[in-house]
Amino acid sequence: MPDHPPPEAGTSPARSGSVAAMRPVYDPGTLTELEGIFGRPRLMDLLDRLRTEIAQRLRAPASDRATLGHDAHTLLSVSGSLGFNELSGRCAEMERACLQGADLTRPLAAAQAAATNAIAAIEILRDRR
Repeated sequence: MPDHPPPEAGTSPARSGSVAAMRPVYDPGTLTELEGIFGRPRLMDLLDRLRTEIAQRLRAPASDRATLGHDAHTLLSVSGSLGFNELSGRCAEMERACLQGADLTRPLAAAQAAATNAIAAIEILRDRR
């Protein structure tokens, strides 16, 4: 992308112990590479599809492990392929917790927060069209 978003557009607050840090929401290099391959209109279409997919996922209650595990797996894959590594990583943790029968409270909250961050970043990227 020739006109890169400002660094704060691609980052979100994250906690590392007790020290606040900035965690990348997406990898600008991946988006630049994808734009070079597909062109900007197609990249924006892919980001719109990711936004739609995010909006439909991770809404089930914590007791519905099958649905949440499927949602996490789907988002892990699609977000990772578009460089949204924060969401992909949180969804990997969520899927693992579902498969292991672990408590879903923290992984679900983290995945939902990453989803919110991803949607906000996509909106910023779209506005820069």
